[in-house]
Amino acid sequence: MDALTAIQVRRVSNSEDLMVAGDYVFIPSRPPKVVTETIPLDPPRGWFKRLWWNLFGTKSIVKESKEEVWPAYDTVIMVCPTCNQPLATSAKHAITSVEPLTIESPVTCPYCRTVTFKVKEGTLMPA
Repeated sequence: MDALTAIQVRRVSNSEDLMVAGDYVFIPSRPPKVVTETIPLDPPRGWFKRLWWNLFGTKSIVKESKEEVWPAYDTVIMVCPTCNQPLATSAKHAITSVEPLTIESPVTCPYCRTVTFKVKEGTLMPA
């Protein structure tokens, strides 16, 4: 990418269609997967304790766990204008707008590490 050139970005439907510099795909964040598990409790020993447990006691414990699902934040996967490798934005890159694409902070390619660019109103420009 020349220092004076700006590239128009183009949204594609899925990451398999990323071919040319400036192509991007937006992947929205997904909520965590909630798994609920019921664990039965053993009855206590002793006649009176067991009678009390049968009448008023808790028979099981409900355990809830959350499993993170990728991505936990909105992500844009785009093609680097220099090395033509796909790269993904991280949580520190706030996506302001999807159509036209606007990312607040500059993005650096993790592969060539020589180019930093910003995306503003659908245009990919050197930073």
